[in-house]
Amino acid sequence: MTGLKLRLHAEPLAVGMVPAHANLALTGGTTPIHGSLTTGAGRTIVFPHSLAAEAGPDVRVEGPFRALEVAGPLEFALTGILAALLVPLAEAGISVFTLSTFDTDWILVPADAAERAADVLTAAGHVVEATL
Repeated sequence: MTGLKLRLHAEPLAVGMVPAHANLALTGGTTPIHGSLTTGAGRTIVFPHSLAAEAGPDVRVEGPFRALEVAGPLEFALTGILAALLVPLAEAGISVFTLSTFDTDWILVPADAAERAADVLTAAGHVVEATL
């Protein structure tokens, strides 16, 4: 599948692992996506990288990342969306953290690889536009 349209967001993001015993919410900023997913091992949070210093010593933090948003909404019956995007990125050696929302998919790439990721996806036949 080619010809997907993506938006590369400028705001830096962080991904953190909050221990199960901790009650932490890092919100604010103007990030295009933020939130949390909880498992028995703890809570994974996506939040503004500007708040990373506030996470505390118990939270493992990675980043900064930049978000690539697949233009949606996407139909639930569609298949191969992430594969079409992740395979070229993997072949280029770009690591990813993916998220899906009800309407679309998101790919977080290391901020220092964001422009290269956009170039790789463009070369694979997709359209990437930068947001302000």
